[in-house]
Amino acid sequence: MATKVLLPKFGQTVETSEIVQWSKQEGQAVKKGDILCEISTDKSTLEVESQYEGTLLKILLPPGQTAPVNCVMALIGTPGEAVSDALIKECLATQAAGAAPAAALAPKSEPAPIAPAPVAVAPKAAAPVAAAPKAAALLAAKPQADGRIFVSPRARKLAETSHVPLAVLGGSGDNGRIVEADVRGYLRDIGSVTPAAKVAAAAKGIDLRHVKGSGPGARIVVEDLFQVALSSGKKVKTAKPAAAPLVVKTEKPSPMRKAIAANMLASASTIPAFQLEVTVDAASLIARRETDKAAGYKISFGDYIARAVGMAIRRFPAFAATWTDQGLVYRDGAHVGFAVAIPGGLIVPVVPHCDSLSPADIAAQSAALVEKARTGKLAPEEYSGGVFTLSNLGAFPVDRFVAIVPPGQSGIIAIGRIRDEVVVKNGGFFAAKLLSLTLSADHRYIDGADGAAFMKELKELLEEAGGL
Repeated sequence: MATKVLLPKFGQTVETSEIVQWSKQEGQAVKKGDILCEISTDKSTLEVESQYEGTLLKILLPPGQTAPVNCVMALIGTPGEAVSDALIKECLATQAAGAAPAAALAPKSEPAPIAPAPVAVAPKAAAPVAAAPKAAALLAAKPQADGRIFVSPRARKLAETSHVPLAVLGGSGDNGRIVEADVRGYLRDIGSVTPAAKVAAAAKGIDLRHVKGSGPGARIVVEDLFQVALSSGKKVKTAKPAAAPLVVKTEKPSPMRKAIAANMLASASTIPAFQLEVTVDAASLIARRETDKAAGYKISFGDYIARAVGMAIRRFPAFAATWTDQGLVYRDGAHVGFAVAIPGGLIVPVVPHCDSLSPADIAAQSAALVEKARTGKLAPEEYSGGVFTLSNLGAFPVDRFVAIVPPGQSGIIAIGRIRDEVVVKNGGFFAAKLLSLTLSADHRYIDGADGAAFMKELKELLEEAGGL
């Protein structure tokens, strides 16, 4: 008798998911541990492993369709087994009616099926690349016979943003599919490359793993690609490749993007926020970071700011509270969220108790959480419970910006880049390193004077960064 395969529930707050693509097709053999499909939730994209062996008899949930968790998405059975219309109708009813208990769906003679276990998108190590003659290895690999290159959505997104030519990669996924680990393995293997050389190599399908760099520290520069071009007949340009032409289309948003849109709408329509900006003299902050770096610590400016925010929240407990219909609910610590951009959206992992952790402790936790966020491995408890958030665009040429208060939190600080400016002190002109921080706060229970005092405390902490 056919076994019902359920759409898995990943996290307590996830009620619906969307099939991105099926890795197995109807009629194909399935073993335990095989990747059946990829699903997208409002938090991440996951691969689903099969808990059963047999043949995939029927796919009941097509790609692009959103359905409630625990509904029946497929049937697995013996080769050639007939699937009745009544069984199909019964299974489709679970998609319309919502999540139904597995025991109620399964015949009494068989145990209730277990939902397949979701796993992170890129758990496998990249397949080793076979050695090849240098000239041959530098040429773009040929796609499969039908012209397609099989690649997971996360791997394709990472390859696009990192300028990795997919055609030169070996796929370690099922049926030779390229997965995220293959792309990350390539990025590790190529070592130091100038941005221009990376763009040019991706545009021409050149495998940088076999290019010897002539720049400082053996860094690969554009000039190193010309020898490759001569042997392969390719032309290497130093300019960025032309952008694709704009086209008219309608694109269905992912579950994550829908969740982000709903949160932003809730914030804009229910939280009356105000903004305050302070300018920080970053000299002390830079000196503190250099001292810690020399001592072997890898701490970002955002980690120091998180520590300072935690200390300021201790002085102003309203920033550890949230507004509810029952009244203000105060939390037990400065649990600070770090906004992280990931393919398809944004997620905010939370470092708890930044008021009592050192910058080094915050750095270790935030780095681990950011890596989990970018590989789809964050647990629900790791992105919930925040009281305040940091949004950092300091890596871009952005001096200042305004962020929206996340629902359920007191506020958010938008962090710009550290910039060079000339300032006036004691009647003279001096070069300075300046940093703009912009607070957005919930005006329902935090007033402008409270926000100003909070930012004054934060500015003083950062300008005396040795005390963090």
